[in-house]
Amino acid sequence: DTQELTDVERAIETVINQFHCYAVKGQKEYLTPNEMRELVVQKLPHLGKCVGPLDEKIECMGDPDEAKLEFGEYWDMMGDAAKGCRRK
Repeated sequence: DTQELTDVERAIETVINQFHCYAVKGQKEYLTPNEMRELVVQKLPHLGKCVGPLDEKIECMGDPDEAKLEFGEYWDMMGDAAKGCRRK
């Protein structure tokens, strides 16, 4: 199907692609807390600034080099962060 994506579909695709871009650095299907923090700092600077709990959630993941954030957890964190910005 060559139908053009809607703006919302492109946004979702971008969120998915960013996860895989950062996860692929280590040839894996998860992010470490350090990789998640790097993604937030580099790709979501405004979202990261307006939502303190996002950084707290990353901190709660545990050891920055050992903990694993799988895609579903990443997706949930992105949703929570977006909801937090919307409330402000």
